[in-house]
Amino acid sequence: MKTWYKACCDDHKEMIDIFVNNVATTAHYLLEKDDLINAWMQLHYGCSLRLIHHDADLDICFNNDYKIIKN
Repeated sequence: MKTWYKACCDDHKEMIDIFVNNVATTAHYLLEKDDLINAWMQLHYGCSLRLIHHDADLDICFNNDYKIIKN
């Protein structure tokens, strides 16, 4: 089982996949999205960011219409 983690910006109500389980798994699934993730992180530098992965946290974001940035 893989655990996907999202970075969540509460200021802009956005979230993006940022890593999976460990470095090797993250590279396998997200390496091609590195530029997109980096750009999103730079755009949200100084924002209220948090890391989420629990279903309850994801449900809160979904219920509050957070935008998912597609990798």
